[in-house]
Order: sequence, then C-alpha cells, then structure tokens
Amino acid sequence: MLITFVIGRRAMAVQSTVLIEQWLYGRPQATQRAYVKDVLSALRYLDNPLLGSIDLADLQRYQLHLIQGRHLEVSSVRRKIAALRSLMKFAQQQGHIDRNPALALRSPKDNRSLHEKILSREQVQTVIDAASSVRNHAMLRFLYASGARASELCGLLWKDCLAKPDGSAVVRLLGKGEKWRSVTIPPPVWQEVERLRGEKGVEDKVFGVSCRQLGRIFEAAALKAKIPEATPHWFRHSIISHLIEAGMPLPAVRDFAGHSNISTTNIYAHASPEQNPGNYLSL
Repeated sequence: MLITFVIGRRAMAVQSTVLIEQWLYGRPQATQRAYVKDVLSALRYLDNPLLGSIDLADLQRYQLHLIQGRHLEVSSVRRKIAALRSLMKFAQQQGHIDRNPALALRSPKDNRSLHEKILSREQVQTVIDAASSVRNHAMLRFLYASGARASELCGLLWKDCLAKPDGSAVVRLLGKGEKWRSVTIPPPVWQEVERLRGEKGVEDKVFGVSCRQLGRIFEAAALKAKIPEATPHWFRHSIISHLIEAGMPLPAVRDFAGHSNISTTNIYAHASPEQNPGNYLSL
C-alpha cells in the first residue's frame, strides 16, 4: 500500500505504508480496506493537509460535507469520522502529531429511532416488487430473507452456497470481524436466486454487484415504493424484528443475525442452519 501524504511535526512527505500498517495491525482485512478508503477520502476533501495541521474546524467542515453535501446516513457519517478519529489518535500516541482535535468533535445524532427503520412485511414486499429486473427482484428478496448486511450480500460467492434436497440452501456469510455465519434460505427465495446462476463458477459472485450498486438499486425500488428514506440495512432490521414477533427464539435470531451479544438482538424486542426462517415466515 503506497499512499503519500504529509504528516506530523517534521512537515515531511512520507510513504505512509509503515504508519498505516501499524495503525491497522491485527484488524480484519475488510476493516482495513474500509478505514483506508475513508481516511483518504477525508484527506482529499481537506486538500491533503499536514495531519498535524488539521483542526476542529476542518473536521466539522468535513462532517458537514458528508451530511449536507453527500446526504449520507448518520451511521455512514459516524463510520467515516471514526476512521479519521482512530488514525489521529494513533498518530498522537506515536508522537507524529501534538494534538488530536478529533477528541472534541461531536458525532451527529441519528434522530430516527430503530422502530422507524423497521418496515412492515407489506412494505418489504412492495419494495421487492418494485425491483427493476429479474436479478434485482431476486437480490432484494434474498437481502430480506437472509438478513444480510450489504457487504455480506455483495461478497457472497457461489461456493459459499449449499443447495439442500428440499429446495432451500445454506449460505455462509462473512460478517463483521471476519466472522462467518450460516443461514438457511427458504426454498422459494433460493430457487429464484439459483435461476440467476447460468454458467457462473464457484468462485463467481452470486449477484455481481458492489455495495454502491446495491444501494442505488435499493434506492430506486424504495423510491418507487414510496418509502424513499429506506436503505438496504432496513431490510435487516425488519426481518430480525419480524422473526422475533413470529416467535423465533432469541438465541436463534442472534445466530441468524450474527450478533456477538444477545443484548443486541434483544434491542429489537422483538439461525443457525438448523433454524430456518422459513419455519416462521412465508418468504
């Protein structure tokens, strides 16, 4: 990784390979990629300044740009700011900068409650039906049925999918912290997805889209369904809530969602491969 920017009291250009490697050491590969992307985006917006010359006003200006200029979700803004905050904290600890203005930066508040991000099953179906193509319909249906995060869906390979005799499939999703989990996809959903395969090999992606493309596809369907504020992650919120409401045990929902702690699942108050969501919902 060869990224050049100016850093620290010495005011000299350095190859940031060592700093970046030290900062990200031991983190999952997906986290490393996301953090580097977010940090470089911030530095480019600020015209590649000395890291030690960045002040609170610069960070506030960048955060405002993300919210008002790019209209990002609060969760996305927080993630991008967190990457820059993490780097600056590390740089200060290592003596590259004298101060860390990110400590004084207030994170934006998400005024929308979790309850407001949960769609009814009818609304979910309306968004799916608004998909613009056969592939997009199958993809949005899978997104809901699997409870997958956008990155998990976009990274899914055919080799991670095991079709079962009953028409369902067990798929392995690579989630946060580079942790794998397996979920069962009910027969009607999986059969629609499987029709997309054609000549694709085991190393090919199931849907062949990036997270940005998925976001645009979902945005178009949600707009057509007259729920323009919805995002792909709302499907995840929704099925977790729907499964709990339908009586699926909390430990099984926790495993299905890949939550590290059942207290996270319990927030929805509202599976393992053996716990098929199709047993609880008609998907």
